[in-house]
Amino acid sequence: MAEEIRIRRREDSGLDRDSDAVKALPTYKALPERRKRELEGGTVLVGRPTFKEFMAGLKQGWTDGLDKVDREEQLAHILEDDSHFDEPPEEPVGLSGLDDSSTPSTEHPKTPSAFTNSPAYSPLSIVSTSYTTNSPKSPYGSQPTTPSSPTILPQQPPILFVPFLDYIGFKQIPLMIWEFFNQRHKVKCGAEAGYKLVIGVSQPLQGPNSLEHGSKDFSTSHSTEDSLRPSQGDLDFDRHVEPYYNNSTQTIPDDIEKARQNYYEALPKKLSIARELARGVRENTKQELNNPPPTEVELRAERLKKEQRWRDDADGWNIVRPSTDVAWDERFRGALRVFVGPPKDDEDVDKSSS
Repeated sequence: MAEEIRIRRREDSGLDRDSDAVKALPTYKALPERRKRELEGGTVLVGRPTFKEFMAGLKQGWTDGLDKVDREEQLAHILEDDSHFDEPPEEPVGLSGLDDSSTPSTEHPKTPSAFTNSPAYSPLSIVSTSYTTNSPKSPYGSQPTTPSSPTILPQQPPILFVPFLDYIGFKQIPLMIWEFFNQRHKVKCGAEAGYKLVIGVSQPLQGPNSLEHGSKDFSTSHSTEDSLRPSQGDLDFDRHVEPYYNNSTQTIPDDIEKARQNYYEALPKKLSIARELARGVRENTKQELNNPPPTEVELRAERLKKEQRWRDDADGWNIVRPSTDVAWDERFRGALRVFVGPPKDDEDVDKSSS
């Protein structure tokens, strides 16, 4: 979501332009026409976690800079500074009789691995470059100044809220049984959501501290804690679903940290085997011949992939966990709209005609 907005901002500011090959396509539409087409459609959000992810990406996209950032390369440079792949310190020959206080063992410098600056491991050797595809060049030879984050956001496509509740866990088995014999509630909910989309009636999304509130269904409280909480308007959509999250989700941060700790505890042994085989210190065992152990380059790539996954999982949980509110920016007020049901007068007309 954030990447789509970044690309849109670059197009709207003129930093990126459609190539001649794209313009030659029979389905090509000019930028103003594409923006108009977007507003004629909408965005369907199923469930509160999706709503939280959507709003977090929306806020990040309109707040961050416009330069393209390679997240994998950025993380690789961060991990380059740690000591997990440093060579173990070697004891100096002939200094065993010296006083320990004169040469503390803790001050032995760690030797960086020979693979640190190796071109074979591209994420640590690639030079970061700015995203300048189809960008206009300055007449003085320097790149134009990147526009800052806009103070007023353009109108966004309307949002359609679709409630969703998934019963998971042993304690919720009775609710699963009840839901199995009451599918009509899901059918009704989906039909009402589709009806709102077809009718196309929308209103501004009501944020926190608004004088008006969104749909009363969104702010329905099911606990004393929620009843004492100030209304967040439409941001309270599907809030009553969060207490049904499985208890195992609360241990996600601990599970991530435990997996990281176990991985780094086993890493030195794998590194030692990889370096011994690479330097010819010993021959491969029969088991290693059948299942070759990973090389140091492969271990670095594996660590990068695991760290990226762990950090993404932690960031994702921080966004959707019940204690986190939906991301909000005051610039969203007036720029976001939500699909609603038809006016009451139209409903009365429909009922009388039927």
